[in-house]
Amino acid sequence: MKHILNATAVMTIVTLAVPGSLHAQTPGTRSRPVAPESGPLAMDVAGVRLGMPVAQAQAALAGTYRCERPSRTRSFQQLVNVEVERRRGGSSFFGPEGAAVHELACTGPSGEYLRLFMAQTPTGTVVDSIDLAIGTERVDPKELVRQVERKYGRPTEGTAANGSWCVGRCGFDLTMEPSPRITVRSDAWRFKILGSRGRNARLADEAAVAAAAARDAPAAKRGAF
Repeated sequence: MKHILNATAVMTIVTLAVPGSLHAQTPGTRSRPVAPESGPLAMDVAGVRLGMPVAQAQAALAGTYRCERPSRTRSFQQLVNVEVERRRGGSSFFGPEGAAVHELACTGPSGEYLRLFMAQTPTGTVVDSIDLAIGTERVDPKELVRQVERKYGRPTEGTAANGSWCVGRCGFDLTMEPSPRITVRSDAWRFKILGSRGRNARLADEAAVAAAAARDAPAAKRGAF
């Protein structure tokens, strides 16, 4: 017999802070693109939004989700220091122990599994991508789809059971999407909500590291040969 999530438990999976002007979609139809201010960056999964500072994400999960000790990675300043060293002819393979959070792996009260991957930006560590999954043996899939549709509104493409909320038209590959995106995927075994800040944000992070390093170690001028 399936264990069915009650309304409170479902709300720990899908909570949202978007304006109420988004309406439910008729299944099987395609809606207009969502605006950035009411789209993926305004939507939250278990209280966590894309681009949210890591400390705020941890606070949002506290008391509801149990998170393992976070894995570490180089902070923005450490990345800059490594790049400066590389430009000066040093090795970037060995570096200092990571001072920033790389990933949070958390378990929810009803067995949902949440992974948050971080990005290092000039202003600090922020949520870069979200991956939430729950087995359908622990939830009524139809009820969860209804919750998603009521909270997220109609998707840019697809349906609330299998669709995406994008800025502009959705691309084929979530990982290569240039702009922020939230995607729902469901089948007979699992329900997933995926989120990404997008490729453009990650390229901007890399450019910020290079720009900061260039202030201490400008790129050497080279001749045509």
